[in-house]
Order: sequence, then structure tokens, then C-alpha cells
Amino acid sequence: MSEPVLYSQVYKYDFKVVPIILSFLYGGKRAGFAAVFALLITGLFTGPKLVILAGNYTIFCLLLLAVTPLFHRYRIKGKVIVISLVYLMIPITRGIFLLLKGDYPQTIFEVSSSSIILATLIAIIYLIENMNEQMEMRQELIRREKMDVVSQLAASVAHEVRNPMTSVRGFMQLMQNESLTEKQDMYITISIEELDRAQGIITQYLDLARPQTNPFETIDLTSVIHQSINVMQSYAVLNSIHITHQVEESLEIVGFKLEIQQVLINIIKNAIEAIKSEGEITISAANQSNGFVSIHIEDNGVGMTEEQIKKLGSPYYSTKEKGTGLGLTLCHHIVKQMGGQIVIESELNKGTCFTINLPAKY
Repeated sequence: MSEPVLYSQVYKYDFKVVPIILSFLYGGKRAGFAAVFALLITGLFTGPKLVILAGNYTIFCLLLLAVTPLFHRYRIKGKVIVISLVYLMIPITRGIFLLLKGDYPQTIFEVSSSSIILATLIAIIYLIENMNEQMEMRQELIRREKMDVVSQLAASVAHEVRNPMTSVRGFMQLMQNESLTEKQDMYITISIEELDRAQGIITQYLDLARPQTNPFETIDLTSVIHQSINVMQSYAVLNSIHITHQVEESLEIVGFKLEIQQVLINIIKNAIEAIKSEGEITISAANQSNGFVSIHIEDNGVGMTEEQIKKLGSPYYSTKEKGTGLGLTLCHHIVKQMGGQIVIESELNKGTCFTINLPAKY
């Protein structure tokens, strides 16, 4: 890149376009424009005609801004095809111009240099995608190991712990029937609430450990979403939170009805607790062109940082003071079993959007 090949005083060939494309695709707008700026400064010292260079970079920037969302929808082969078509637009138009001009030697030079640059770009994309895939596989392996630990723990101690807890709770309820002071009654009430919370955590452990053996069934997702909203409506009203919804009619998926309802209730509950009071939750659902049904649950609560989003769904990690992280872990587990995915977008102090993508019934 520091020593480009100069065919003439007008045309030069180098690899500067490669870091620009990669910066936009994998680093975002800021990284992309930073790369363009750095390479324009470098261009001042590596060759003439800075105006032509700036023009080419501007065209690439506009193309990459438009194509980056499309690029990330595909797997490796699709990504290579998309970026190849984008990159080849300028060499092809320049090649046609040179042919019309009658400059056949430079046309051949243009074709060969563009082929080398494209091959380099494709090779780097394959390397990056393979590295990302290996990192995802490593994270999945760590997650599975954690899930195995949770499952083993649940299977070995859950039932043994629940029995004495039930007995203790029963005796405490009997004690409440006795003549107690206000303070003693308050202590017993708090103890019972904490025992119930512990029972809930044990139930979540058992849900994670329990293998799903029931067959998939056809689910009227529209009805399930409305039922889940109705269940959580009173809890939202108590916290002065308004729930609005726009759910497409006749949405159908194949999966586990009770489990997907559990996922929806859990996420709506989290949204209510993130707002705390006087906020709004928007729920929408619709069929997508890619064969999935997308459910969006958006709140205007406290939001989360990028670091928190990455950890969310891991066992034992929670942004709530008394949370265990098992609720969202279970949600991810259920949705993944059904061939779906949960995507989380959030901005600190502005709100969070959970998107649940589930395969639609064909």
C-alpha cells in the first residue's frame, strides 16, 4: 500500500481498498471512515492525483454503507458473492471506459490487478469468518460446559433441598397463626418470601436440567403473545407502565407452547423491572421474508452496555440485584431448542429491545 504500482501519471494500483472494505464490514462506520482518512493522508505521499483517489474512496464508502447490512445476513459464500459484486463495480466501469478509449494494454493491466486485489480480499474475508466461527464455537463450548454443570447440580441436589425447604415454609406459616408481635410477623413474612424465591431458583435449575422429550406442536403464536401480555398486564399497571402491542394475525410456529409462553413472560417481566415505573413497553410480531417470525419486545428502561449484552444469558450473570441469570439462560435454551435465536440491542439510559426469531410454520 505504501508503494503503489503506477501505470501512468493518472492511474495507480494498490491494495488500499482492502482495509477500507474490511473496516466498514467488520468495524462499522467509524472504523471505515477512519481508514479512509488515514489512507487519504498516506495517498499524499505515495502518488499523484489525490482527487481521483478521493473520488474512488467516496464511491466505495457510499456502496459499503448501503451493502454492509446485507453482507451480514449471509454466511461465508453469500458474503463473498456480495462483496465481490460491490468491489467489481468500479473495475468493470473503469475497464469499459478504457476499452472505449482504445487503451487495451491498460485494460489488461486493470483486469489482472483487480483480480489480484479481489483474490486478496476474498482470502482475508475467509480468514476473518473462520476465526469468528472458531471463537463462536469456543464460546458455545464454554456455554455448554456451564450448562452441564448447572444440570448436574440440579439433578443431584434440587429434590433433596426442596423437601426440607417445604417443611420449613409450612412450620413458618403455622407460626403466623400464633400471637406474634408486628416485628416477628414481618420477619416470618420475609423468610417465607425468600424461601419462595429459593424455590423459584431451584425450579429454574430443574427446567434447565430436564431434557425436552415432548414432540413439537403447531402453535398459534398470535394467541400465545396476547395471553402472555394479559398475564403481565396487571404487573405493568402496578408499576405505572403502559404496554402497547401490534401483533400480526395468524402467526404460526412449530415448537413448545408452554415454553415459548414462559420465554415471553420472562422477557416482558424483565422489561417492566428495567423501567421500574412510568414507562412504556412496545411488543410487535410479524412474519419475515427469511422464513422466520420475529417478536420484538422493546422498553424505554435503563438499558445496558455492550459488555453487559455479551454476558447476558450466561448462567449466574444478571443485571438485577437479586437476579441469578437463570431466567434468560432458560429463555435462550428454549428458543435454541426450537431452532430460533434471541437478539438483544440496547443503549444505556435509553432502553432495550429483545428480538426473538423463531422458524415459521410452512
